[in-house]
Amino acid sequence: MNRLFSPVFAALVLLLISASQGLGQLVVYKLTFDVAGETINYRPYQGGFYVAPIEGGTGTLILTLTTGGVKQFFSYANFGELFVAVKGENRKVVLSATAANTVSTTTFFAIGTANDKKEVETRSSDGIIFVARELKGYAVSADSERDLPYASSSPTDIGVAGVSYLRALIDDGKTEDSIKNTRTLADQVTLITTDLTEDGYVNGLTTTTGTGAGAAPAATTGGTSNGATTTGSTTAAGGTRSAAATTTR
Repeated sequence: MNRLFSPVFAALVLLLISASQGLGQLVVYKLTFDVAGETINYRPYQGGFYVAPIEGGTGTLILTLTTGGVKQFFSYANFGELFVAVKGENRKVVLSATAANTVSTTTFFAIGTANDKKEVETRSSDGIIFVARELKGYAVSADSERDLPYASSSPTDIGVAGVSYLRALIDDGKTEDSIKNTRTLADQVTLITTDLTEDGYVNGLTTTTGTGAGAAPAATTGGTSNGATTTGSTTAAGGTRSAAATTTR
């Protein structure tokens, strides 16, 4: 084999090895949100986690919210994507996800340099993979509320618009523990939500009525909706429009 192949090509080889063999190798990012700029009727979730294959792929979003003394978490499987973008020797890890219905969209975007290394090991191989220690970006949400008006403390409070700074910092403890124990994505999510439950959080999705519990998130959250919310091919019919747009009312 030619020993003069570039470091970037070597990194890509490692990514391909992980993709084909490292089925249990995950990365866990801890999320925080801070309001940025002008908003209306907008309040972001305080934090959460994003769990995805360390080599890139579809992940699970977990959001946390404390309001009125009640701590809640919201978990969404098959939400968004983590991937590696490469130009020359420049490697970037990107988190990209969008939740949408007929009139509103919330977009999550964060990017960071893949300059940190993690050791991965499978039954048939081991090696080093590049990951980003920190991703920075935005969560942008807007909803006219024309399709599904929310119950509100004031009937004049209509529409939601806002932006939050999104920061995703790798959770070394959870990531290394997941790699060491070759956990599946579902098992790692269960472990995180169990920890949250023991810390006093309750599953916010269990309060959803109708057939929408556990469905893909709508773009904004608030009071009770009167119709259906749709993300991709998943429909949550009738019930509380809860979850992943990082906004509450």
